[in-house]
Amino acid sequence: MVQPSHPTSTEGRWVPYGQCVDVAGHAIPGGLVYVGGHLDGVTGRTEPALLDPELPVVSDARVPTVDDLGSPPAYHLLTPSARGAYLGWHAGGRRAPVPAGFVLLFCFGLERRVLHDAGHHPIARDEFRMITAEVLRLGDRYGPDNPDLASRLESLLELLDVLAAPRGAPTGGPDPTGPAALRVALAGFSAAGTPVPAEWAEMWVRHHPLLVPRSVPAQCPDEFGRLFALRYRHTFGPGLVPPDDRPGLRIRYQPANPELSTTLVCREDLPDVLADPRSGRALGALIDEVAGALDPYRRMVTRFPQSRGSLAATALLPADLLDADRGRFGALRVWTEARFDGRDLAVVEGAEFAAFWSTASPGRMARDEAAAFIEVLALLGVGVEPDVRFGAPALGPGPVVLFRSGAPVWRRPAGSAGRSGGTQADRPGPGFAAAAAIARCATAVVAAAGPIAPHGTAWVRTLDTVAVLAAACRVPAVQRSRLAARLGWLIATGVEVDRLPRQVTRLTTAEREVAGRWLISVAAAVAPGFPPAAVSALSRVYRILGLEPDLLFRRLHEVGVTSSLPSVDGYDEPVVVRTAEPHSGGFALPWSAGAATPGASTPGAEQPGSEVRLDPAAISRKTAESAAVATLLATIFDADADADADADVDSAALTTPVNTVEEVATIVGLDPAHSGLLRALAERPSWTRAEFVVLAGAHGVLPDGALDVLNEVAIDTAGEPVVCDGATLAVDDDVLQELLR
Repeated sequence: MVQPSHPTSTEGRWVPYGQCVDVAGHAIPGGLVYVGGHLDGVTGRTEPALLDPELPVVSDARVPTVDDLGSPPAYHLLTPSARGAYLGWHAGGRRAPVPAGFVLLFCFGLERRVLHDAGHHPIARDEFRMITAEVLRLGDRYGPDNPDLASRLESLLELLDVLAAPRGAPTGGPDPTGPAALRVALAGFSAAGTPVPAEWAEMWVRHHPLLVPRSVPAQCPDEFGRLFALRYRHTFGPGLVPPDDRPGLRIRYQPANPELSTTLVCREDLPDVLADPRSGRALGALIDEVAGALDPYRRMVTRFPQSRGSLAATALLPADLLDADRGRFGALRVWTEARFDGRDLAVVEGAEFAAFWSTASPGRMARDEAAAFIEVLALLGVGVEPDVRFGAPALGPGPVVLFRSGAPVWRRPAGSAGRSGGTQADRPGPGFAAAAAIARCATAVVAAAGPIAPHGTAWVRTLDTVAVLAAACRVPAVQRSRLAARLGWLIATGVEVDRLPRQVTRLTTAEREVAGRWLISVAAAVAPGFPPAAVSALSRVYRILGLEPDLLFRRLHEVGVTSSLPSVDGYDEPVVVRTAEPHSGGFALPWSAGAATPGASTPGAEQPGSEVRLDPAAISRKTAESAAVATLLATIFDADADADADADVDSAALTTPVNTVEEVATIVGLDPAHSGLLRALAERPSWTRAEFVVLAGAHGVLPDGALDVLNEVAIDTAGEPVVCDGATLAVDDDVLQELLR
């Protein structure tokens, strides 16, 4: 135990750290005070921090008021009861609640030790570390309740930082004690030629006098700090090395002790690089980059504070900050991986998205909400169909197809190309619209084969044919997985066949030919052997596409003979009837019963005296196959036979050549051929179906498809069909006039 020392001289002296001293019956542990009967200040007056044991002291538990302390406070000017309270505060370890004047009076002595004694007694410099620790403790204990006192303590700490700073780079992280500590640290990095770490560089940009303060660091400090560290390391590697040709550190200190004068403290061995303009320009460019990347996120969380942590806010973060292991973004990644289950495509229920994305209208996303959610999925390298950006409806309840669209954005290194936004992957490329329209036609063929289970053999075989369609339509490689997903979604949801004529109107002649060939591949995938239902569906789609039915049967025959599908890219090739073999010199004929044997026996010929026997099973099988083919052809051509039965139509009056495309003024929503047909219909209030068939042929369009196209445009324009379908086709004059405006 340290015994209290008693001063034997009236001359004031400094009690070092760790020593205990007794003053007027109060044992003061820890030292760091001046004690004695006399100690002159710099100006010649008595040092205010000196504890004079001879002055009267009254022990009083009452906390003194400001009037008891004086302004500025001085120990020898305190009242006896105030001295008793001040000494009791020291004896209690300087922790009890006291007026700020007591703390300031104690700091008067510390300032004298640092500024005055250190210049005369080198041993005083060894106490700087203990004095700094005591000032920090006092700031934490009393500073929050008194801003003026906190400012004084902060200034004293800055002085100690400069005076006690070693010539070398700091070994720890940033010390949030203020700009002076930062200046000292940067000076140490400069003096040692050491790169500034990212955490110190962030403090540098926050306090650099040449850099304009930004709102992003203040409003999004965590995100700014993480992104700045990533981009700083990517730009400067181990760090930016401060220049060493700057002037030394200089600070002007105004002491709180009235007996000390203003002092200019200089450290010429430590370059002052805080305000270096060269480093400021490099750091300023980096700050512009980081602030620009975070600004969309900042605007959202500032306007909607509750959005922090949501997927909507996550979508606005730079790719560098995406964390797929935590939060709702991590939960979405886990959910998608579970749905894929090792596959590249997965059919899921669209209603499950509600667990991750809130919508203004329950049950279905708005188009902008769906687009934003799809962008979040793209950050995980996941695409979705339907996609509103590719002409599909918004996400809602029902089947939805997920597919892997590429490498996840969150796995890309810092500084690499950020998002897929604006790239070829998230906007329709050349040929995609045509391929998507052709894929719609395929659903009619698939539906004829009956329902197929997602991820089943028929489903997978059908989606495998998409590669041929994508190549023929020149769909970019990055969108071929999307095209397969679009076909999978169309199969899962179904398509109204009656709407196909309107949806294929933009297909060119070449694209219709591509569709005709590819649809046979789809039929072969879902209905091997081409049953009647599949052939009927193909025939209907061929008519919608404006392709000749004879072309369909020729291609089906080709598949049946060669067991191979027609080329999508090339023209129809000659059909292989029999594979060429070496010439055998002829075929041996069977001998009739009872004929003589002509010399040596021929391999494969009947032996003399044998009978020619027919195989009844083979004959029955061939007869059944012929009957099946006859039934199939009768089913297909029934509709055409009905149209041909009406022979009393004056076709000559209806087949007058129509005007060329250049001569026909088009109607809004219709091409020239359908526009001419509509004007021809306006000549009479009603038409028989046979007359309409001839009239449609004269204008170069198919009757059933033309009727659908005209009525769909009429419904979109006037709300009602223009031609009422029945035994007689009646033309609605009001709707007609609305279309012809």
